[in-house]
Amino acid sequence: MSRVDTTSLIIGAGLMGHSHARCAAAAGARVVGIVDHDVRSAKRLAAQHRGATIWADLGDALKAGAPTAAHICTPASTHLDIARSVARAGMHALIEKPLAETAKQTRLIHDGFARAGRLACPTHQYAFGRSVRAASARLPQFGNLKSIAFDICSAGAALGQITPDELMAEILPHPLSILQKLQPSIDVAALDWTCIRSAPGEWLVAAPSQQALVTISLSASGRPTRFLTRVAAEGGSIEIDHFHDFAIALPGRVSKAQKILAPFARSSREFGSAALNLLARAARRELAYPGLGTLVGDFYTAVRNRSAPPITPDESLAVAKARDTIMGLASRG
Repeated sequence: MSRVDTTSLIIGAGLMGHSHARCAAAAGARVVGIVDHDVRSAKRLAAQHRGATIWADLGDALKAGAPTAAHICTPASTHLDIARSVARAGMHALIEKPLAETAKQTRLIHDGFARAGRLACPTHQYAFGRSVRAASARLPQFGNLKSIAFDICSAGAALGQITPDELMAEILPHPLSILQKLQPSIDVAALDWTCIRSAPGEWLVAAPSQQALVTISLSASGRPTRFLTRVAAEGGSIEIDHFHDFAIALPGRVSKAQKILAPFARSSREFGSAALNLLARAARRELAYPGLGTLVGDFYTAVRNRSAPPITPDESLAVAKARDTIMGLASRG
């Protein structure tokens, strides 16, 4: 299957639908259709992709023919039914996170696509950021890991369209999928998770993993908004800024001089990395959602080569199971 004959259907013309469509086009796919009940939103997106047809109903879109792949960019509560229709139509699918509301639904979706001989992949884009790839490549040089700490503050519940706890549940796939990249041999679903919930939208999640302590701090009201990861090992640390997609490595040398100079060295490394990263992202026109372009590109490569998706069903299901466990713990306070 060539780049020329790869076509995409965007289901959901919101902010993520726009980003998915842009990345699909950058990956060589032709966006041929937009599905959204809000016709005005669909028209705005279709105007950016010449020849794209607009439908208010998915069934009507599928009757007109099935493109190569669908991008499901609608609320998680709709994913199961939409995914079933897409799989029956013989299409591959890239599905916004969480892939489904529960691990059981996640398995049903993957099983449905497997029976159809098609790929289904969740959109865990932060795990495909350049910063995560750089950190994963550097970590073996630092020796045994001792801690992996995620620090996430989000304003996604500020408009009242989602509750703080629902927001935390939607965010969870990101740190869990990044953890899969930083420790590829682990099963995130098998970790002994604990969770402290001090208030709605304020969660502290933790588990031991291969002699390292994993912590995920999630806040709906902490400010400023951020998504940071700090990985500490015997030979040094790596700090990752996921929103801006850069990482800095901090050496593990111990001395009085190192201790005195540490804040200056860290600041200079961070400034340099942030500046170079900003220029590179501007050149790539990557204004938001770091890693999404790479994930979408890898997905279409897998579709064309008939190879495994960039996130396998086993990895997807492990994240879903861990998410279910943590949500259950949070609901009990």
